[in-house]
Amino acid sequence: MNLVKKVKIIEIGPRDGLQNEEKFLETERKIALIRQLVECGFQEIEATSFVHPKWIPNLADAEQVIQEIIDLPITFFALVPNEKGYERAKQSGVDGMTFVLSATDTHSQKNLNRSTEESLKEIASLVKKAQNDDLQYRASVSTVFGCPFEGNPGLERTLKIVDQLVESGFKRVGLCDTIGVANPLQVFEWMTKLKTEFSDVEFELHFHDTYGRGLANVVAGLEAGIQAFDSSIGGLGGCPYAPGATGNISTEDLVDLLREMKVETGINIDKLLETSQNVHRFIGKDLDSKVWRVDRSGSRYIST
Repeated sequence: MNLVKKVKIIEIGPRDGLQNEEKFLETERKIALIRQLVECGFQEIEATSFVHPKWIPNLADAEQVIQEIIDLPITFFALVPNEKGYERAKQSGVDGMTFVLSATDTHSQKNLNRSTEESLKEIASLVKKAQNDDLQYRASVSTVFGCPFEGNPGLERTLKIVDQLVESGFKRVGLCDTIGVANPLQVFEWMTKLKTEFSDVEFELHFHDTYGRGLANVVAGLEAGIQAFDSSIGGLGGCPYAPGATGNISTEDLVDLLREMKVETGINIDKLLETSQNVHRFIGKDLDSKVWRVDRSGSRYIST
C-alpha cells in the first residue's frame, strides 16, 4: 500500500458532534471538552458554529465558548454560513473560518436557503474579508459523494465547484460525505483526479459512518495522497438537513487505526480515550466508537 506517513486530524466534535444532540451541553462542559482535546495533541479544532441559534440551538453559546478557549495555543475554527455569522465569529476572536456550501442545490436550499451558485458567490466575498482580517479559512462542501435528495452529484460537478473555490482564493477544501454513502473505489478515483487537477489545494476529507464505510474510505483517501481528515470524538454528529445521516467517523477509531498502520497523527490515544469517558459522562449515552467500547471493557489490543 502506498500510504502517506503523517496526517492532520481536525477535531470537529465540539461543533458537528454536538449540533445534533438531543440535549444542550452546558457551556462549561463544552469548554472543558475543548481544553481536554487540546491536551490530546490536536492542533486544529472546529470549536463551534455561528449559525442563528434558532436553527442550531445547541451552539447558541458560541461567543462564550470562544472567549474561554482562545488563549489556548492551537488554531480554532468556527463554521460560518453567511456574512452575519462571519461578523459574529470575527468579533469573538476566532482564528479561522469554515465556510460551508453544498454540492447539490436541493440540500443547499434546505441547509442554507440558497443555491450552490449563490453560496459560491457569497463565500467569494467572505474570503476577501478573511484575507483582509488576516484570518485562516477553509471550505467545507457537503453532499459531495451523495445527496439524500438528488443522489450522486457526480465528479464533474465537484470539479467545477472546486475550480470556483480556487478562483475565490481557497487553498484548503474539505469534501464531505454527508450521508455516508461513499465507497473506497469512488474516494480513491475522485481524489486522485482532484489532486491531479488542483495540485496546490490541500484537500480534507470528512466522512460519516452511516453504512460502516467511514474508515475504509479514509484508507482509500490515504492511498490517493490525502493528508487531512475531519473526525468527531465518540463518532458524534449528523446533519439536521440530511435525513438518515448518522455520526461522523470516530476520532478514537481513526487515531487508533492510523497508529496501527504507522501513520503519524500527533494525538495521544490514551488521553483521547480519557476524554471520551468524560464525553460519555457529559452527554449521558454510549459513544459510537468501537475503540472506546473495547477500552471500556478493559480488553483493548495494543500492538508492540
